[in-house]
Amino acid sequence: MTEENTRITRRVLDELFEQGNLDAADELIHRDFVNHEAPPDNPRGPEGLKETVSWLRGLWGPMRAEIEDEICEGDKVAARVTVHGHHVGAFLGKPPTGKEYAAEQIHIWRLEDGKVIEHWSVRDDLGQALQLGLLDG
Repeated sequence: MTEENTRITRRVLDELFEQGNLDAADELIHRDFVNHEAPPDNPRGPEGLKETVSWLRGLWGPMRAEIEDEICEGDKVAARVTVHGHHVGAFLGKPPTGKEYAAEQIHIWRLEDGKVIEHWSVRDDLGQALQLGLLDG
């Protein structure tokens, strides 16, 4: 179970966020999926994650996650990653800079029936914004 769960969550990072293969969500994401980091009006299930991934890739382009640490126990997988991307879409009222960033993030996924059903994360959004020159100061 441990190997299968980490294989699934790695596929989410690679196929959805880096490659932009939104169809993979239908295979990897549970119909009752909840992303605890998404806005309250974000739909549940694979469609909600497809919406989130499309929005994020519109801002940051392909996002490559370099896994630094990974822990799997029971139905949960936790990964500390460094996410690499580029500022390609308007954000915080600022036009795209094209600059690269590398931001630390921690993701926790809960799996059920071989699919991701819940997601939580902690991201260094401030560090990312500073790298991209999106904040004054």
